[in-house]
Amino acid sequence: MSYLYLRSETRLKSYSATTTGTKSRVRIDLETDSPSQLSFLLEDLAAIVAEQKAQAQRAKEAAAAAKRKKPLALPAPLLGLPYYPEGE
Repeated sequence: MSYLYLRSETRLKSYSATTTGTKSRVRIDLETDSPSQLSFLLEDLAAIVAEQKAQAQRAKEAAAAAKRKKPLALPAPLLGLPYYPEGE
């Protein structure tokens, strides 16, 4: 779970939400006078993006591994070896 920590130098200017079909989007406008606070915010946002990409990659790899492990519908055919009983 990701989060953003807003210090006292950061102010929330506005926010809005829109919904299209099954997806929703929240837009948040922040304002800060501190360059260091801006860098902290950008680093936090970059970490969130990296975390989401890694999570999507893990899910994609897990789906591919599950697809590879599916058994075939039919077992492999038996070898056509002749049978020689020991008594003959």
